[in-house]
Amino acid sequence: MKKIRYIPYGYTMQNGQIVVDEAEAEVIRGIYDRYVSGDSLKAIAEQLTLKRVPYTEKTAVWDKARVARILQNAKYTGSDDYDPIVDEALYDRAVSLKTARQRNTFEKNHKGIDLLRTCTRCAVCGAPMHRRVNSKLRIRESWECTNPNCGIRVRISDNHLLEIVVSLLNRLIENDALLVPKRKQSGTSDRANAISQEIMEQLRQGQAEDSYIIQRVKEYARQLYEDSDAGTALAVTLARKRASMMQRQTDFRPDYFTDLVDHVTLGLGGAVHLITKTEAEIGVEDHDGNEDC
Repeated sequence: MKKIRYIPYGYTMQNGQIVVDEAEAEVIRGIYDRYVSGDSLKAIAEQLTLKRVPYTEKTAVWDKARVARILQNAKYTGSDDYDPIVDEALYDRAVSLKTARQRNTFEKNHKGIDLLRTCTRCAVCGAPMHRRVNSKLRIRESWECTNPNCGIRVRISDNHLLEIVVSLLNRLIENDALLVPKRKQSGTSDRANAISQEIMEQLRQGQAEDSYIIQRVKEYARQLYEDSDAGTALAVTLARKRASMMQRQTDFRPDYFTDLVDHVTLGLGGAVHLITKTEAEIGVEDHDGNEDC
C-alpha cells in the first residue's frame, strides 16, 4: 500500500509490474456488492471508515467521492495494464444505477430548493432570502438577504442545506415534543385591556346599545383567546399527530416539510433553523458553508 496513490486503489507494484492487491480487491468487490444491493455512497463510506479499512498508509477515512471514484473506474473490469477485479456485468449495473440515482437526486433536490425559495428568511432581520449561484466558486450557491440595510449572505450548497433540513425534520419526527414552543408570557395584552376598559366605560355611561356591547364583548373574548396558549395547544396537538405518522427520511420530502414547517431561517455563522407551524424553533448553529456580511 502506498502513502500516496499513483495507481488505482486495488492494485500495487511488484517487480515493476502492476498487479492486483487482493486485500484491496476484496474491499472493491464489497463496495460494488453493497452499492448494487441498495446502500448509498455515504453509507458505504461510513462503514469503511468505522471499520478503519485503510485507503493509504496515512488514512483510513473514506468519503462519498472516494467510493464514487471506485464505482466509476472502468479499469476494474480489466485492460492491457490492469487485471480485472470485478466483472463487466457488475460494473455496468453499478454505473447504470449510479446514473439513475444521480438523476433522481437532482430532480428531488431541484423540487426541494424550489420550495425553500418561497420560505427562507434572514435570521437577523426576517426579510426573505434570495438564492444566487456563482459557478466560479467552490460552493456555488449562496443566499442573500433582500433587505438592503441587512444584506447578509450565507454560502451553502443545495445538497448541504437540504441535508440539514432533512436532519432537523428527522429530529422533529423522532421527538415530537420539540414541536411544543416556548410558553407565551402570561397576562392580558394591551389591546384586550383597552377593549375591557371601553366596555366598562360604555356600561357606566349607560348610553351604548346592547348590540354594540355584545360585539365588543365578542372582540374581547377573541383577543383573550389570541393572548392565551389555547390556539397554539391545538396546533401542537395536530402537528404531533401528523409527526407520529411520519417515518425517518433519507431524502427531502416536500409533504413532510409543508406539514410541519412554516419557514426556514439562515443566519450569521451559518445557522440553519426551522420555524414550525406551532411556532417552535429547532436548528443547528454551524455548517461547512461560509457567511459574508
